[in-house]
Amino acid sequence: MSFRIALARALEWFDTGGIEGSTHSGRALGRTKEVNFCPIGDVYTVGHALRDYCEWTRIARSSGGHYNNLVLINYHVVPNFANIPLETFNARHLRDLAIQVLETQPRYGFEQSRKRVSWKTLTSDELRRRKRTFNSLVTILKMAFRHAWDNGQIESERPWRCLKRVSVYHSPRNIFLDRNECARLLEHCTPALRDLVLAALYSGCRAGELGNLRVGDVGKEGYGLRVGAFKRSPARFVFLPDEGMAFFLSLCEGKASNDHVLLSDMGKIWRKQHSQLFRRAVARAGLPRELVFHSLRHTYASDLVKAGVSLDSVAKQLGHANILTVVNTYGHLAEQVREAQIRGSFSPLDPHQDAERLRRQEQLDELWSTLPRDDWRAYAKVDRGTHIPQRSFARPAMEVLEVFDHAERSIDP
Repeated sequence: MSFRIALARALEWFDTGGIEGSTHSGRALGRTKEVNFCPIGDVYTVGHALRDYCEWTRIARSSGGHYNNLVLINYHVVPNFANIPLETFNARHLRDLAIQVLETQPRYGFEQSRKRVSWKTLTSDELRRRKRTFNSLVTILKMAFRHAWDNGQIESERPWRCLKRVSVYHSPRNIFLDRNECARLLEHCTPALRDLVLAALYSGCRAGELGNLRVGDVGKEGYGLRVGAFKRSPARFVFLPDEGMAFFLSLCEGKASNDHVLLSDMGKIWRKQHSQLFRRAVARAGLPRELVFHSLRHTYASDLVKAGVSLDSVAKQLGHANILTVVNTYGHLAEQVREAQIRGSFSPLDPHQDAERLRRQEQLDELWSTLPRDDWRAYAKVDRGTHIPQRSFARPAMEVLEVFDHAERSIDP
């Protein structure tokens, strides 16, 4: 029979009572568990490679890292690239992926995919985020393609050698809370979530680190918390302020040394249940939608930096190997501290100019008092005018580089 007749009969069959009751939407429901691709056919495709790679990451990587890979693959790669024969994948396909990432709006939680937008309408921050998403996809694809090559599924190295990242200027964190915003958030948390949020704000620990915290880790080896090894971070000791120490001691009362300090509202160990509860609290508090639980870690670090705590101490509290990450992420928050140190520490240089300073002291004080110091997120902020790092080790294909260069030039100065 012809295709048209076969299609009509198939639709009639799907409409029958017994079949209709067993069908469901083509969109996966609930939490993503696997790559949305059926590995059939004799041709080894991009979808086959991603499916095989994710079966390996399910065992070799953390559950969170594996899940993040699945979400990115299903949202960006599967719809348009899964059926491409892997042997034929090249830089032109990567260029098409770059365009798709630029035009695809982010999706939060289980919401439906949103309408694609023109990359010419992107803001500077949106472009930076799209570049980071693209780089994450390149890393996943490269690992999957090399995995396929190592296993003898393809003969050519071109599919994975053409995968190169693009340069991204590291943008400082601006999604964190002041103390009034923290109070608003806490008002809309469930009782157990409120304790978890307070624990993060007092310690700067990750949600997973707090979920694993035991009573024996509190105040035993020092004035603070012993935080076990988590992900790639080694174990460390986090010192606490008096207010934070009192909070954790109150949570430990009546519990055995091996009991968990923090439990969910259902009395379960915190795993990932906090995500949906936190999003709901953020929405009800009227806070930025981009705020996630990890932003509390940024809030903790930013508060210390603004108070003048050395970046080295902040790095040790957060568990970073060195201060480079802290400098790149929170260095801009130290501007007012740097200002005070420069004004108060510079020794007089020229007697004539020192006399001029005394003559203009009233004018200087007036200038200093009129500066917009309350908005510390934007204080002394300088637009670098480019998102291209001064030195870049990324060597993307010319086709991909042209796509992002056009997007960069389309942003209004």
